[in-house]
Amino acid sequence: MFTLGWAVGGEAWRWKRRLWVWEEDMLVECRLLLDGFVLYSDISDRWQWDLDISKGYTVNGAYQILTSHVAHSSDVLGDLV
Repeated sequence: MFTLGWAVGGEAWRWKRRLWVWEEDMLVECRLLLDGFVLYSDISDRWQWDLDISKGYTVNGAYQILTSHVAHSSDVLGDLV
């Protein structure tokens, strides 16, 4: 990722316009979330949508979960993101 410009100050972090303060705050939060991740090129990984294993992820399925009247804890919804 470093060679792709994801290091601090790299090409991947350049914007077409100046960011608003709230956007800069979100960017700092994003960087902090990504800081602890280590990617290995020799290990296979994949995303899995645990809420509907048979169909997998669909936008409609995600919408249904987020707008359903069933109470979800913020931890469960946070884990989805």
